[in-house]
Amino acid sequence: MHTTKITTIAALSLFGITATASANVIINGGFEAGSGADADNWGELSGPAGFVGRSDAMPNSGGWAAYMAFDHVNNDPAGAAYFMEQNQPVGSIVAGELYDLSFHAKVDSTDFIGMDTFVQSLWLDQDASDGGGVRGEMLTSLIGLGINDSYQQFTMNGLVAADGADSFLLRFQISAGAVDNIANGLSVDDVSLTQVPAPASALLLGLGGLSATRRRR
Repeated sequence: MHTTKITTIAALSLFGITATASANVIINGGFEAGSGADADNWGELSGPAGFVGRSDAMPNSGGWAAYMAFDHVNNDPAGAAYFMEQNQPVGSIVAGELYDLSFHAKVDSTDFIGMDTFVQSLWLDQDASDGGGVRGEMLTSLIGLGINDSYQQFTMNGLVAADGADSFLLRFQISAGAVDNIANGLSVDDVSLTQVPAPASALLLGLGGLSATRRRR
């Protein structure tokens, strides 16, 4: 018996295209690259009574995580926002396409008096080809999603890149009011944003795993 195995070349080529489209758009999503508290490719903004940067104290994986915290117990209370964000360049996303956002996060305490914490994405037109500015926004409270003091994975599937957008900004933030004797922190790790393959491409990708077998006796 002689068996000849024939693999569909076109399906393999499609696999390469789909794999590229599904790559993580976020750079340094695990916060491993950087110097000290400064994470490469992430911007940081800290208020007067806290800390923003990467920390090796409480990573979900690897050696580092993003950490944003305020302390109104040992500092004068002041209303402020503490956040880390990544602003991607023109061409980093495709308008009208679907994207899945995933990350792991936790807080130091589930006492949420005088504070909030959230994830925000802005779909941007940075080359001003469609008028410029913000083309769409998602703002979600992590308290509303049930964040607690243990790491858990949060996923937001099927986010639509707004019409006219050519890039995006992703921000993780903890905000505190001018309230005495409160303190909390937000840890974030393993961030990814991936483009969802089109249904037809996903179907053909599945067919790429099949092969035709011809048997000759």
